[in-house]
Amino acid sequence: MRASVILCLSLIASGCSSLEPLSEPLTEVIDIETVDFPGTLWDPFMPSLSEGTPVTIEARLTIPPTETPVPGVIVAHGCGGVGGAERGWVDDLRDDGYASLLLDSFGGRGIAEICTGRETLNVASMIVDLFRAAETLKRHPYIDGARIAVIGFSLGGRTALWSAMTRFEDVYEGRELSAHIAFYPSTCFIQLENEADVSGAPIRIFHGTDDDWTPIDQCQEFVDRLSTSGVDADLIAYPGAHHSFDNETLSLSGTARIEAPSPRNCEFVEIAGQIIDPDTGDVAGVGSPCVELGVQYGYNAEAHLAAKEDLSELLADVFAP
Repeated sequence: MRASVILCLSLIASGCSSLEPLSEPLTEVIDIETVDFPGTLWDPFMPSLSEGTPVTIEARLTIPPTETPVPGVIVAHGCGGVGGAERGWVDDLRDDGYASLLLDSFGGRGIAEICTGRETLNVASMIVDLFRAAETLKRHPYIDGARIAVIGFSLGGRTALWSAMTRFEDVYEGRELSAHIAFYPSTCFIQLENEADVSGAPIRIFHGTDDDWTPIDQCQEFVDRLSTSGVDADLIAYPGAHHSFDNETLSLSGTARIEAPSPRNCEFVEIAGQIIDPDTGDVAGVGSPCVELGVQYGYNAEAHLAAKEDLSELLADVFAP
């Protein structure tokens, strides 16, 4: 089966239109050629592509049984790398008849995690990862290139939301996607210039009301600003749910706590091309006075089930022929 996929990929430019039916899921690891930018988090903010160093990351492609091209969803992981939440959603997407491309933005860069601040990367690198992944999916014979969405988790939620903004598409040669979906994103505490200049695809945030790592109130304010500007943006709240409420692998451990930095008291803004902490006037970062240590996370079965239903309904609407 893999041989037929490779053959069709090689012939697609000359009109490969017939597919060998997949009677079972197809899973393969593919390479994504992207770039690695200097700096940390958003400093420097939006470096040019010429400032990046070429790097190769891996992504796991999963395609459900099908006889025709299917919609695809790019999955962007959180600050801990690929984990239980991301893998669980890959399975759910497959069961709903969608392909997924699970990015590993850390492995190819030699990063273990950035939750604790011991390691870091420029967040623009993950945005380029996403856009290059979209190009890869659009060329794949089993993927309907006109129907590709992104789902991001925490740090990956920032990638999903910022990739909707036309400025990032322009600078990083991105392609418009069908939807930008973020679970408890680590970005709502940052107000960018021209944040409402977006592609027009639906923007949705799935968030727990008891999240003290990336509080829901910050994201509600973000959604309100976009909605006021006419953007198709909405937030779905899950009562009593913490950060990572959809990670079923945490079900036996209950709610846990780690000494990771949280921006829950921060309101950073973009000024003249830099992300600034207005309380100090300095470039914002994990060392800003508003950042606090200590966050909770944990699984919530009721919220997870509700989110599955909500996501299935959303994707059915987004991917409707």
